[in-house]
Amino acid sequence: MRRTMLALLFFLPAVSGAAQGLEGRWDGHIRIPDRDAPMIVDLARDATGAWSGSIILPGLGVKGAPLANIVVTGNEVAFDLGTVLSTPGDGPARVKARLDADDRMTGELRQAGNAAAVSLTRVGAAQVDAPARSTAVAGNLVDRWTGQYELGGYPRQVSLTLENHANGAATAKLVIVGKQTTDVPVDLVVEEARLLRVQSQAYRVVFEGRLREDADELVGTIEVGAFELPLVLRRAAGRAS
Repeated sequence: MRRTMLALLFFLPAVSGAAQGLEGRWDGHIRIPDRDAPMIVDLARDATGAWSGSIILPGLGVKGAPLANIVVTGNEVAFDLGTVLSTPGDGPARVKARLDADDRMTGELRQAGNAAAVSLTRVGAAQVDAPARSTAVAGNLVDRWTGQYELGGYPRQVSLTLENHANGAATAKLVIVGKQTTDVPVDLVVEEARLLRVQSQAYRVVFEGRLREDADELVGTIEVGAFELPLVLRRAAGRAS
């Protein structure tokens, strides 16, 4: 009996660690040339066993972006970063990692043929951010808007077309014309407290502005990567079709 009890005591901690597995908040970095980029990953499993997750990349202004295609096999996990770090033709960045100990995980991030080492430490319970969802926008915003900003000494023409849909969510078509024409994929359109936000995580482009009704202008800023610039959009001649 004494021998059985001792065996159980030694076995219990292992069961506890295995049960916790890959769930939790993982804090660490991606090792890239010349520096380490901070990275926080949240992984959680619901009552049905389905996995969900989100990622924070402070150096890239990414907070709570949802993970995609999460696959867990034993003590290994793989997932896509969705539109984060995605580039046309190369697809999403993907992370594969392995649990080395109860609270340590190592692996690599691969994107566009490049690989970078990832090192993470469990720091607490998972805090998975729910994916942000688009909302409808005010009726007087549903139109095509145009404007211009300058970056690197070159002017950029901007066209933003907003449209509401029956499901209660708006969509936006964002086109930026500089040396070339770029159709920017938009993944979020939100209007709250009369502040409009149009976001493309893949291209790291964000427009935020408010309607100035007396001038019929959307006055705000556009973030392009690490740059934040003033941008005024004016209603284009004629209603958008």
